[in-house]
Amino acid sequence: MPHRQKIWTREQLCKMNEENFLVELLDMLKFSPEISDSDSDVESMKSKLEAIEENIKGRLDSI
Repeated sequence: MPHRQKIWTREQLCKMNEENFLVELLDMLKFSPEISDSDSDVESMKSKLEAIEENIKGRLDSI
């Protein structure tokens, strides 16, 4: 079952309170009990982490 990835604009990120922001970011990480080392799984996790990093950077830049 594929996971949907939420994408927010900088304006949306700025309007979120801290709790909602952190909950949404943590929700992006869906770790399974068994983490595989296959190339596709590593690339998928890398993509999620890059999106999270971008959202955090955008949020910090808006403060």
